Amino acid sequence: MKGLKKMLVLGIDTSSPVAAIALVGEYGLLAEINIELIHRHSERLIPNIDYLFKETNYSIDELTGLAVGLGPGSFTGLRIGLSTIKTFAQVKKLPVKGLSTLDIMAYGAQACEGMILPLLDARRERVYCAMYDSWNKDIKKVKIWGDSALSVTELIERLKGVADSKKIYVMGNGFVQYQQLFNNASLELIPLSSVLNYPQGGLVAELGAYYLKKGLDDGYLAIKPNYLKRPQAEINWYKKESR
Repeated sequence: MKGLKKMLVLGIDTSSPVAAIALVGEYGLLAEINIELIHRHSERLIPNIDYLFKETNYSIDELTGLAVGLGPGSFTGLRIGLSTIKTFAQVKKLPVKGLSTLDIMAYGAQACEGMILPLLDARRERVYCAMYDSWNKDIKKVKIWGDSALSVTELIERLKGVADSKKIYVMGNGFVQYQQLFNNASLELIPLSSVLNYPQGGLVAELGAYYLKKGLDDGYLAIKPNYLKRPQAEINWYKKESR
């Protein structure tokens, strides 16, 4: 049956503490790894990609496309993931689709009949967030708030009134981290499975394959990380220089 699987897409997201890696073929998911690495992406990303190829009996030469999470998220993690995908794309001359990490998370909420709110912890009572009016195969079509970095207080103000009229399904470690603040604001948010707290490899590869089938190749030279805020090291440097 292997010969029938014409499409083979590798998807990765390294924007969070969990490294998400997967291979998707013509008929769906072939293999997936979601493993908490926390500051070890540079050591374990390539070995885990290699493991997927070995276990599925495919090789990198059989890839037809690549997908990668662009953030927002960890600055170091994003650089590692993007440099890996860019190298594969350049050397193997492969099309590549860059995806918002928040789009990837929202794409996993397929069974939800309501608004979708992925939240990633940006530290210091801030979150990375976006809002989707509903679920759609083309998740970007239903995106009503673009990727943002907001304080939890700012987000709560945005959500007031919206939560009274529509169901809002929420996921992500940002909700877990600041759940008490949301509860204190009396917002009726519906938490989804903890499995969706971070991007999943299968979702990265599947969503990327969907766009690549439509011919939406971003090109490895064009894809860039979506940081949304400056790295803490840069902020600290500016503070030091301004004294």
